[in-house]
Amino acid sequence: MARRSEPSKRNARTRSPGNSTIATGARLLGVVAGFDGPTTLTRIAAKSEMLPSRAYRYLRGLCDAGLLEQESASGRYDLGPEMLNLGLAAISRIDPVRQALAALPRLAEETGLAALISVWGSHGPTVIRCEHANLMAPIRIREGLILPLLQTAAGNLFLAHETPAMTAELLAREVAEWNALHKGKNRMTADKIEEIKSGVAKRGLARTIGLRTPIHANLAAPVFGHDGKLELAITVIGVKGTFNTSFTGPPAKTLLAAAREVSHKLGAGETADA
Repeated sequence: MARRSEPSKRNARTRSPGNSTIATGARLLGVVAGFDGPTTLTRIAAKSEMLPSRAYRYLRGLCDAGLLEQESASGRYDLGPEMLNLGLAAISRIDPVRQALAALPRLAEETGLAALISVWGSHGPTVIRCEHANLMAPIRIREGLILPLLQTAAGNLFLAHETPAMTAELLAREVAEWNALHKGKNRMTADKIEEIKSGVAKRGLARTIGLRTPIHANLAAPVFGHDGKLELAITVIGVKGTFNTSFTGPPAKTLLAAAREVSHKLGAGETADA
């Protein structure tokens, strides 16, 4: 009688409980990341098609590892600090980001301003690195910060260069919030949004002063890839009134030159010089 063949070591590893546990944990992380913010065990379990008691055990383990965190007051779960670290590390390995990271320290030094890189993330424009300069007043921009489309220069760039389908949901939410606070001529209209887009296209730069943070002024320039699509935004930020915020001033020229240099290294053509 022939011996029954044993499963290969590879197949045994594939079906091992350890790998199954990791896969389930990774799936739960993806579920939590898919929500707009902190959420409950009940919603996570329902989305994962798991019993709450089973989901809870995994969530506790992920919290212990720092991949998730639980709010003490509400008990809701959200992505933890280690997820941010992992995400930033992964993003930094992407070629456009590596090229921009190399240019950031010199940009901050030459302008005397804080310089940062933002990319389009799952919740909108997201800061992934900030180089802090020696300013008269300290400016601290944390990595992982989500930037609004309408109130920041980097946000204006993404609004102008990303597809409407990509920005529609976030833009609609911001317009509703804006118009709840502003009345009359200050209301955000479709015409004003088009003015923002056309201004970015005309100048190749974006600028906001005192919108998101009353004391800050910022200029942003786009970095394009070889296909002409926006890869990321580079921004310089300072205290308004302490530096030249003109589109033709020294900070703007230095910023634009840095962004164009990165774009050319990525194979961008005429779009980078627009």
